[in-house]
Amino acid sequence: MEKKNNILSMTGDYETLFIDAYGVLYDGISMYDHVLPILERLKKDGKKIVILSNSTQVSKDMKTKYVQKGMIQNVHYDELITSGEFLHYTIMEHPDEFSKIMEGRSETVKCIFVGNSGVFADTHLTEVDMQDADFLYVGVPRASCGAVRIDDIWDKNGNKINIEDILENDWNDLQDSHGHKGLAEFAHILNNCLRLNKTLLVSNPDIFSCSFDYHTRKCIAIITQGAIGAYYEKLGGRVVYFGKPYSGIFEYAKQVVKSSKSILMIGDTPWTDISGANACGLDTALVLTTGVSNEFISRMDDSLPVQEKYRLLFEQIAPKMARISYNVWPKYCISCFAGESLY
Repeated sequence: MEKKNNILSMTGDYETLFIDAYGVLYDGISMYDHVLPILERLKKDGKKIVILSNSTQVSKDMKTKYVQKGMIQNVHYDELITSGEFLHYTIMEHPDEFSKIMEGRSETVKCIFVGNSGVFADTHLTEVDMQDADFLYVGVPRASCGAVRIDDIWDKNGNKINIEDILENDWNDLQDSHGHKGLAEFAHILNNCLRLNKTLLVSNPDIFSCSFDYHTRKCIAIITQGAIGAYYEKLGGRVVYFGKPYSGIFEYAKQVVKSSKSILMIGDTPWTDISGANACGLDTALVLTTGVSNEFISRMDDSLPVQEKYRLLFEQIAPKMARISYNVWPKYCISCFAGESLY
């Protein structure tokens, strides 16, 4: 892993940049400092820039949101591709392939969690009761008590659960500090899914994401769809994923921008952004002081040397979070996408 001072110091050899959104460019409420001028500069230098996100939203909705934040297509980037968009594309343009992926069951859909199901707009899929569904779609995971914060999950004995250990526990026994049993609600639904032998469809493989808390004015880690899928797999259920780290979204992004070589993937998550891109033969760069990596590194003992923190992240934490056995070590690392050192 080679340390670089900033993003501009590593892009000279690359025609195309795949860049994650949350944790690299955006903190859940606003763009990180200096991101927009750096993107504009890279575009003027002739780079193809693809925002590659595990969001379940379709791309047009994400583009609209980012316009409100000042990030504009053809000024700051060329294409924005979400895992939700890739799923919608597969359903619409390759229905036979989608049917094969779903083992022939692709006529009906049931959203088992409240959330944005825009990926199914204008498709042949219809929503039915769980009993009659051919498969089940995991939308935005919100229980009746709201989003489930990973930093506020406790077992039945009052022990706090570490982020990296969230999948190793029985969710029926977990609750937050207010006594809400959001994960138990999820476990109950997943147990019913398993009993009915339903395949789960997940369009965001991330275990958790960073969300802005308006009360504390800080970013917090919340459960996302990948955790639901991973727990269902642990129960013995079948899960189909769309998004990073799986190769389909990277190949789709190459196709969209007509680029197949000299691509650099820049992300904040070793087990999705980095591992997936590594498996597809792309070079990778990891940002360490924003997003997912920082969630773990910032919690480590301050007395540990920096290199030891990196080793713990990649060799001990990553295997617990990764759903597939890919290489999670990046070629490069930088502190953040666009720091003040660039000026």
